[in-house]
Amino acid sequence: MSKKIFPLPQQIVAQIAAGEVIERPVYAVKELIENSLDAGADSLIVTIEDSGLKKITVTDNGEGISKEDLLESFKPHTTSKLTSEEGLSHISTLGFRGEALASIAAVSSMTIASKTIGETAGVIVEVREGTVGKLSPIGMPVGTSITVQNLFGAVPARKKFLKSKRTEFRHIMDLMTQTALAYPQVHLQLSHNGKIIFDLPKTIDVLERVPLLLGNTTYANILPLSYEDSYVSISGFLTKPDSASRSSHKQFIFINQRRVVDRLILSAVKDAYGTLLESTAYPVCILFFSLPYEFVDVNVHPRKEEVRFADNQLINEAVYRTVKQTLAEHNLIFQPRNFKGWGLSDGEDKPKSWRVGSVDSYAGRLLKEKRVPWDIRTVAESVSGDLLQIHSLYLLSPTKFGMTIVDQHAAHERILYEQFLEEFQKQKKNRPQFILSKPVLIDMSFSEGELIKEHIPLLEQAGFTIEHFKANTFFVRAVPLLFQDRNIAELLSELLADLLQEKKPRDLDTVSRRMIAYLACRGAVKAGDRLTKKQAKDLLEKLAQTPNNATCPHGRPTKVAIDLQKLHKMFKRN
Repeated sequence: MSKKIFPLPQQIVAQIAAGEVIERPVYAVKELIENSLDAGADSLIVTIEDSGLKKITVTDNGEGISKEDLLESFKPHTTSKLTSEEGLSHISTLGFRGEALASIAAVSSMTIASKTIGETAGVIVEVREGTVGKLSPIGMPVGTSITVQNLFGAVPARKKFLKSKRTEFRHIMDLMTQTALAYPQVHLQLSHNGKIIFDLPKTIDVLERVPLLLGNTTYANILPLSYEDSYVSISGFLTKPDSASRSSHKQFIFINQRRVVDRLILSAVKDAYGTLLESTAYPVCILFFSLPYEFVDVNVHPRKEEVRFADNQLINEAVYRTVKQTLAEHNLIFQPRNFKGWGLSDGEDKPKSWRVGSVDSYAGRLLKEKRVPWDIRTVAESVSGDLLQIHSLYLLSPTKFGMTIVDQHAAHERILYEQFLEEFQKQKKNRPQFILSKPVLIDMSFSEGELIKEHIPLLEQAGFTIEHFKANTFFVRAVPLLFQDRNIAELLSELLADLLQEKKPRDLDTVSRRMIAYLACRGAVKAGDRLTKKQAKDLLEKLAQTPNNATCPHGRPTKVAIDLQKLHKMFKRN
């Protein structure tokens, strides 16, 4: 029998390994930055072209790489940071696996120039698809400059799985934001296509970087946090509940200055806020953990983004207590947004504090006054029988064979969605707008600013008129008619959180449907809104005449039917 099993060529092995580490441009930037920080650099200049696909350059003022080490640095699993098996139990450096340069070199063309202290000149070498060229002398200051060109040129199929260029660059900005928060003592400069995005001087106070990186609104609502015991110390910041985000992109966890993702820690933070937050809100937090290196295992994933703790319970309890205590110390006064109650209102006992987007808002008044943004089919069948509103959440209606329970928010959401979708199909270029009397200036984080720029055509289709002012600030001149009385900053924040889900659309209409679902969700009456009898009756009548009315646009049921036979069985009447 002929032999079928052969060793893979080394170049293919390298490209396969690179796929685990360098999936997109941001991961190449991440590995280069971590090497610079491990080399003791306190100044980093990152230059990006074409979102990193054309060119990435990272220049530092670290200790440099000697001529002898430079030739070894491109080989797989070569490192200066780990010398024994015992070292794996207390990793103190950002890098240690010896994969970064070899992986990047396998899928690009790379040039490294470096000079160590005491040398009269530096050395430069070029690597093409893993093949190392000759070393040449070069005049340069102490430090290292690495340039990556034509990323994924050797594996063009990899580019098919990338997002848009704006999205890829936004990931790089997110990485730079994380680095700037973790290392305030390091000068950081980021440029893209010849334009300086930011240039952050060294500082001893990370708070000085928060307004620029995360926005003035986040900075204005920050609460300092501190905790320390025999094993762990926690420092950093939370924000007041009213500044919570609709996505997790403003949650930062640093373990010994390494950015990690840990759901258990974030869950402990959310639990500590308790009823101060809605279930769909994410508390904004920047948490720095200092632990003994042997207490945390960072050798979990090739990109080193996940960790394991020797004692999860100790960490989670420390986080929960610290967050809880911090919130209590600042004497936060929270106004509950949900109004619970039984029965239907006659319109005389409205709660004083209405939820944004409630029946007292413009969107809610459309329901109350039987007016809608666009035409709806004439109601042909009336709802009969008594109605009961339960906990300001559900509408209970008797039927011939039992009863129907309707989720008031999901029902209104489906009604609005079908109306908006029908109008969108008829008039894709003519969105009903509300022109603001004065433009509203919105302050965003770097990441949110890029997201807005990426989706301005889509936002315009939805009815927004937004102009870039400068840096991360934008003028909003018009909004969809439905949201004329909404808080514009909050509205855009919620919208961006929805767009951050990053489900790659097949076409613009697919994105627009997500946008329409968002508009319907935010425009519908909410759980906790008390309805008058007339409002409840109108809602059920409109639902009956709406297509696809079994679920809301996000797939939740709008109504549940319970027949008498099932009720009889529950009460053992059979």
